[in-house]
Amino acid sequence: MKVTETIPDITVDRRPMLFVILDRLRREILLVLFFVAFFILALSDGPADLSTEGYKVLCVFFLCVSLWATNLIPLSITSLLAIAAIPMMGIMDASEVYSFFGNKAVFFILGVFIISAAMIACGLSARLSMWVIDNWGNNPSHLMMAVYFFAALSSCFMSEHAVAAMMFPIVLEIVNALHLKRGDSILGKGMFFALAWGCIIGGTATVFGGGRVLLGVEILEKASRGASIGILEYTQLCFPMVLILFVCGWVVLKFTFPPDIEDIGPAHQVLQKKRDAMGPVTLKETGVAGVVILTFVAWLWFSEDFGIANIALVSIVMLFVLNLVNWKMVEEHVNWSIILMYGGAICLGEVMSQSGAALWLAKRTFEGVTHSAPLFLLIVAVLCTLLTTFMSNSAAIAILLPPTLSMCDTYGISPSMAAMAVILPSNFAFMLPVGTPASAIAYSSRYISVGEMLRTGFILSLLGVVAFAVLLFFYWPMIGYR
Repeated sequence: MKVTETIPDITVDRRPMLFVILDRLRREILLVLFFVAFFILALSDGPADLSTEGYKVLCVFFLCVSLWATNLIPLSITSLLAIAAIPMMGIMDASEVYSFFGNKAVFFILGVFIISAAMIACGLSARLSMWVIDNWGNNPSHLMMAVYFFAALSSCFMSEHAVAAMMFPIVLEIVNALHLKRGDSILGKGMFFALAWGCIIGGTATVFGGGRVLLGVEILEKASRGASIGILEYTQLCFPMVLILFVCGWVVLKFTFPPDIEDIGPAHQVLQKKRDAMGPVTLKETGVAGVVILTFVAWLWFSEDFGIANIALVSIVMLFVLNLVNWKMVEEHVNWSIILMYGGAICLGEVMSQSGAALWLAKRTFEGVTHSAPLFLLIVAVLCTLLTTFMSNSAAIAILLPPTLSMCDTYGISPSMAAMAVILPSNFAFMLPVGTPASAIAYSSRYISVGEMLRTGFILSLLGVVAFAVLLFFYWPMIGYR
């Protein structure tokens, strides 16, 4: 009997050994360079017009910016590094620094994650998404629209990363059932872009769509000592921009990814099998739906009296008391790294504000650029859009918001308006997977490439800045928002 052996292909790296070693150790080399530069700067004398504590905070800030931008270590670990470094460098007492972490934004984000996780774990969110896609998807274009619309609608009330994680396997099953080839199928590309863009745009519409909004509001409240943005106020201020961006996103999808197939019958068969396997609506699904509805009603009507974080925590307790979920069901769907990232970013922003570092940095960055307040805010929006392209949108807020708030008195603008000029553009993370988990999840399908994300995402990011300009120059003055 003849035995055939398969010899694996061997790729020979013909580069000089030094180049190979440097390439393999690229991460370690960059980390060493960043930390060496940090220690050299931290041990040096700072500017004469900045306090010693403020200068040390700036050193920590620039180290965090470097690590957030390059993602050499997880974002959450960088935030923890900032929390540890501040008291160790004698900038602020440890008890005060750690107290910043235990703020209501962190607990609200935790609450949203657990509520979203409960909806995913019991099957409620999957059942809703399948119903929408199955009933709206009469043809390939409508199917793509159904994914886009439901992703946007769900992200208004759930964390966008949770929506993306929930819908990703459903969309993947659909494209597999339709035999859409990775890298070649136009409809396959459009389906995953629809998923990512729907999550991003929908998550912009409310404070529930992502923790970045709460991160921005928390930094605002601590920096301005009283200014805030309410739940309904936020949606009112950004709704025209979201509507414009939603329509523009669909137009870009429709003309950039025209469906290349006609029959979508297999997709409906897949959804029917999945729905049959789930069976009728369970008691747990009904119970979770009831708790979710009560939570949203309480957030809308009683948030000023009881606080959104407290309401979220009570809702979590209800889910467990009523035995609708258990910890094992929800823990895998809670993004603990994001919670740590937000807590650390809030700490760093607060210390920068109290030490005077934020004001000093803002003056060096913005002073003399323009004397027009609206133009200043537009420049901030463009800068934030650039930052969120290359790093997490939460990191972009943590970096840009403290110095922007420090310039409010200079330009005679309200802190809440300055905060909105950073929070809203931080959502324009359309061009690279690093900007937001929704883009990363869609990219992981391997149906879309980085080049395609850059080309199409640039158009949508540009349209986002234009839509923000409509708010800034027309809508906000019309409603008297200053």
